[in-house]
Amino acid sequence: MGTELRKRLDLEAWLSDLKRLGGQARTLSERHESLQDLMDLADLQMLEEATKRIIVSLSKKALYGFSLARERDLTGPAAIARPGSTTQPAFILPARDLLDSGYSPSSAERVDRFPIDPEGQYADGIIGSTEGMRRVHHLISKAATCSLPVLIQGESGTGKELVARAIHQKSGRQARRFFSENCSALSESLLESELFGHVRGAFTGADRDRKGILELAHGGTLLLDEIGDMSVRMQSKVLRALQEREVRPVGGKETIRVDVRIISATNRSLHGLIKEGVFREDLFYRINVITIDLPPLRDRKDDIPPLVAHFLDRIAADSGFPRREFSSGALELLASYDWPGNIRELENVVQRAVALSESEHIDAEELPDRIRHLMITEEAQDYSGAGKAGEQLMIEKALHNFEGDKTHAARFIGWSRPKLYRRMRHYAIPIRFGRASGKSQ
Repeated sequence: MGTELRKRLDLEAWLSDLKRLGGQARTLSERHESLQDLMDLADLQMLEEATKRIIVSLSKKALYGFSLARERDLTGPAAIARPGSTTQPAFILPARDLLDSGYSPSSAERVDRFPIDPEGQYADGIIGSTEGMRRVHHLISKAATCSLPVLIQGESGTGKELVARAIHQKSGRQARRFFSENCSALSESLLESELFGHVRGAFTGADRDRKGILELAHGGTLLLDEIGDMSVRMQSKVLRALQEREVRPVGGKETIRVDVRIISATNRSLHGLIKEGVFREDLFYRINVITIDLPPLRDRKDDIPPLVAHFLDRIAADSGFPRREFSSGALELLASYDWPGNIRELENVVQRAVALSESEHIDAEELPDRIRHLMITEEAQDYSGAGKAGEQLMIEKALHNFEGDKTHAARFIGWSRPKLYRRMRHYAIPIRFGRASGKSQ
């Protein structure tokens, strides 16, 4: 059996040293001179990665037999006790230190500490009050209290860059610059030059030295968007830069020390890419310390009304024109659509509707055909919408929904009853369309 842990490592003294050096060194590799002979650089970096993962996952589990006793209110002190001790803990770790380390409270604490405001919008400017977005807001707050790498996963249009900017703005790096680089938009050579910079004469057209984004973002945050599309060769270079915290410009010989908070984003399954051999597993574990999964809009349809209201407010503020409103029928149609383009597509639809609307009230008829066609779904077997215009389909669906009741159908669409009659005559829709057999109106 190996040497007892307490004899090999004085955990209290070790954490005391880390706390003492915390204000001077962001990483264990930037250790104080008094610790130069304690461990070599490779051992320190390995210990650092292990410590990060332990701290992030340490909520209810014990660490090597040391129980974690914490207050439900994180404003008070949290203590780590010696095994079997029922009196004073071995040492006290202030709650702020736990947060800086990436400490994650239980799900019950998340609900208590992050209530939803009445408008469904949080202080970080990201709208959403569903359960999935409740967790996203919680993780944004936790990620902002530390400098651990963050991986944001979600479909295109779910707002991954917005989440990354929120983390940066709420973190201690907010006074420094935020950069975003799309890894799929540039060729491998151009992406290398953008990230690492180059020296004069490194390649054709390099007529002067140029700093890379990793150097320019020193002290700040860099978002590597669509990192799943990065080539394996570039992944190796990025991994080395993250491990060594230094970069070497293309064509250069000298390395440059950098301190950059890395946030990665992808709409692809990195686990699947690893199995295919097109994404490095060691890079995945380097960037995936804190994971934020953004739910698609189809899974958070209760957030559609506040999102629409937000877009309408912004359009009114930008254009100076009176603010528009969506009818209840139009909002119901928006909630019925699956939104493959997510929030980006919703914003596009709202902008289009405002541009085409001639009144302050936006009706269902002013929505795109792909959304209005949803009004014809589970109809009678003898019904066919083939070859019919979107407006005609909308009218017939409304009449089907309300069994031929013109008043309710018109209100659903957002029209007056006389307008509904005029459009029915235009499309030669029978006056009794949708009415149940034998029912009179």
